Amino acid sequence: MFKIVKEAFGDFTKVIIENSETGEYIAIVPEFGGNVCAIVLNKEGKNYSILDGYKTPSEIVEHQNYKSSKLLPFPNRIKDGKYSFKGRSYQLPINEPSGNHAIHGLIWDKNLTLTKKEINDKYASVKFEYIYDGFNPGYPFKIKVTATYSLLSANGFKYTTEIVNLDNCEIPVGDGWHPYFKTNSKVDNLMLKIPAKYQIEVDSRMIPTGVKLPVDSFTQLTKIGDSKLDTGFIIEAQEGVATTDIYDPGYDLHVKVWQETGKWKYNYLQIYIPPSRESIAIEPMTCNIDAFNNKEGLIVL
Repeated sequence: MFKIVKEAFGDFTKVIIENSETGEYIAIVPEFGGNVCAIVLNKEGKNYSILDGYKTPSEIVEHQNYKSSKLLPFPNRIKDGKYSFKGRSYQLPINEPSGNHAIHGLIWDKNLTLTKKEINDKYASVKFEYIYDGFNPGYPFKIKVTATYSLLSANGFKYTTEIVNLDNCEIPVGDGWHPYFKTNSKVDNLMLKIPAKYQIEVDSRMIPTGVKLPVDSFTQLTKIGDSKLDTGFIIEAQEGVATTDIYDPGYDLHVKVWQETGKWKYNYLQIYIPPSRESIAIEPMTCNIDAFNNKEGLIVL
């Protein structure tokens, strides 16, 4: 029922997991941070492409909007790229010049190594590893990252991450993923439900002020319309699963984006609608924006 194949993708490789019975598949580019460039899932005999991913090798190199990027060792922004940990100060490279921030981590374009394939009646999966050896002085700590991508015979696509401290000291870490989802309709026509009680207030530079605002919209499925979102949310850190629901009433189609919550899991969420309004980013995060400074949700391994 399942098969795993490789094909050329410019100078890269595309690893495809396919369900030959349904035609469902996912596609991953391991040489570019394990970027997921396609998710096609089946509902009632019809397949839907639900990911706004990079379609060509040139698009992935340009990495506009960081589509499906792996956000590690920190998601979102670090103010001015500066932080302190255990009494020492660090400076990360500034890769968001407009805000003078470090953004979206250090491994989104790194080459992951395939270490395992698995196929059975219930799912097929591929496992990749990356050893970050502390090459950047702004984050001189050593970690091993294991990313596992699975296509399931039920319940769609699953993406899990394991981070191991390879250093001889405690280290700070945060993780996230930056996928953009779409259906066959403009974002304005979709409905959205957000699994959060609090919104993160930010200043003019998109850095948290420390204030939590109660969420008063999209607590139930609500038409997005002309709403503008580039907003962080806090999810209750209880063990379980939180689900963001995107609904296309024109096709009676739900895209449910779930994230595990609880200790050292994904208790934060960023939602962003780009100017094109062709898709919506649903970004699970283990920590707050600028967590290396405010320590909110920061994992210390």
